[in-house]
Amino acid sequence: MRRPPIVSCERCSTQLPEGASFCAQCGHPVNVAQLGPVYVPPSALPSPEILAQPAPGALPARQVYAGFWLRAVAFLIDTCILSFTFALASSLSPSPLIIFPELNAQLWMAIPQLTLAGFLFLFLMMWLYYAAFEASAWQATPGKRVMKLYVTDLSGHPVTFGRASVRYFGRKISELTFLVGYLLAGFTERKQALHDLIAGCLVLRRPGAETFLRTPS
Repeated sequence: MRRPPIVSCERCSTQLPEGASFCAQCGHPVNVAQLGPVYVPPSALPSPEILAQPAPGALPARQVYAGFWLRAVAFLIDTCILSFTFALASSLSPSPLIIFPELNAQLWMAIPQLTLAGFLFLFLMMWLYYAAFEASAWQATPGKRVMKLYVTDLSGHPVTFGRASVRYFGRKISELTFLVGYLLAGFTERKQALHDLIAGCLVLRRPGAETFLRTPS
């Protein structure tokens, strides 16, 4: 068994008990150099600080804006779906929704016309279609989902039904500008159309979206 070193006071040479920090005889403090090297057990050593590394999936994904042509294809798909749905609903009860031309009508009058009820029904159907789908877990209409696009706010968060509704009503302003509001998506920095600017929205591409359709420069 190892005996502890004998420590004596430097001033009066009085032997000091183990662990004493000053001499009981003269009050002189014990010099640290007299104690020799101090042994520190490994368990008392501070563990090295390990910086947590984020998992690869936790890294924020870079936003990729959807260009004009990708959005145009998605718009055509949605238009086909809405047209088919309206035609199906009209076939069940056409009279309140559509005015059919007379048999002897001139050529320019031979196109079926919407009644006021038909116009309101189509407007309501389109509004709920765009706003509900874009505010859903999909964050996209079926056309956008096929093209792997989705709608967010300016921070990249999902949009609410209210913001999606503002975006839809903003589409009508884009249409009143002779579609110039839609063409802005090909030239603005974040590929925003006029209704995106009005509602504070972005249309982004998911990984794996088609890349053969390029945005006009």
